[in-house]
Amino acid sequence: MESRRVGNRYRLADSLQMEARGDGIHLTWQEPGGARIRQAMADMDDLLGLKIVTGHLELKSLADTHDLPLSRFYRLLSFLDRKGILKAPSTLLRRDPELFGRDLGDELFTLAHFGLQWHITNACDLHCRHCYDRSQRSPMTGAQALRALDQFQAFCHEHWVVGHIAFTGGNPFLYPGFFDLYREAVTRGFEVEILGNPVSGDQLEKLCSIRPPGQFQVSLEGRRSCNDRIRGEGSFDRVMAFLDLLKSYDINSGVMLTLHEENYREVLPLVRLLEGLTDAFNFTRLSQTGEGAALRQLPPEKYKGFLDRYIACAASSHIAACKESLINLAFWERGEKTTVGCTGTGCGIAFDGVILLPDGEVHGCRKLPSRMGNLWEQTLEEIYFSPAGAALRRGMRACDGCPVRAVCGGCIAASTVSPSGFEDTVDPCCWRLWGK
Repeated sequence: MESRRVGNRYRLADSLQMEARGDGIHLTWQEPGGARIRQAMADMDDLLGLKIVTGHLELKSLADTHDLPLSRFYRLLSFLDRKGILKAPSTLLRRDPELFGRDLGDELFTLAHFGLQWHITNACDLHCRHCYDRSQRSPMTGAQALRALDQFQAFCHEHWVVGHIAFTGGNPFLYPGFFDLYREAVTRGFEVEILGNPVSGDQLEKLCSIRPPGQFQVSLEGRRSCNDRIRGEGSFDRVMAFLDLLKSYDINSGVMLTLHEENYREVLPLVRLLEGLTDAFNFTRLSQTGEGAALRQLPPEKYKGFLDRYIACAASSHIAACKESLINLAFWERGEKTTVGCTGTGCGIAFDGVILLPDGEVHGCRKLPSRMGNLWEQTLEEIYFSPAGAALRRGMRACDGCPVRAVCGGCIAASTVSPSGFEDTVDPCCWRLWGK
């Protein structure tokens, strides 16, 4: 019936029954994912949500009329969906079946989560040899930061995806308003994590007083000698001490390594060293942009040999994860089950999340120039569905027809982008392509 829909957005749950009684509205409904039947008098939140849905109320106008933050209504509708009174719409963010195949599972074909990797400052207390951007960008004001949160929240609500924010930089703790911004993101109900450098116990204490992040990821480039050549003297010991500090605060930790010719032999010894000290280890391949242009990728056959050894190591490791998309080609050739790739949807560039820089530029991936627009000049909706965004999501033409296209797609960031565009770029480490 029409009253069960508001356009293509929220509707009343199919199981919901409402009965007017002298003391209010009595509700009967079935809990999501179970057979349990609930009965209760509608409280104020229930009544407001029901009024929004049955009255076809526009949330922005409602927020403006009552001088309330738009996030108040987003959180309310999301809560009532989880409660089982309302039914949220299905996500509108989907892969193109003509490119990615029609037999994808929902986890690859559609999105449940959408990420914002937010580089709130380019200021950094390290100077790594593979850094892909040390440019001085215009700093973000407090008003711009709130506008960005509004845009991200509206986008997630419009497409019914759970918003996830990874605060990073540079070093996000060097941004003057970091804790206020972190608190605002938490208040709005976003999942949050940190990609950064070691910080003090006082800073962790302040962070946890707001909410502990879902993960705090730091970087190592090998064992002490190799790491300190790349990230600076003493950085290895600071990270190792910080992993202990994170454990004392019961914060999930992760270690990320950027892989290249100089440090690939360090990976397996580092994994063994980190067992029991961190919750996860991952690696991504070098992006030969910025200062990383002075370092070298592994050639295809050498990279394949490395992946074979890494897979064997990961089989008995509690921390070694298989994030790198091209590892799925190795799994497929072995007849083994593939993973979901780099970001959970193969190469998720400009699909399952975007990158926001301090000056408002939005990119598909931070590790290479992949500008889609500017949030201070456009809405996130306009940027995401722009021709630039579509070109990034289309990916590399050389991957078309590959049996692991959906869970791999190569890595544009690890490639030298063709002068004619992303479509004509070829992954430099893919032994299947270069062996033809």
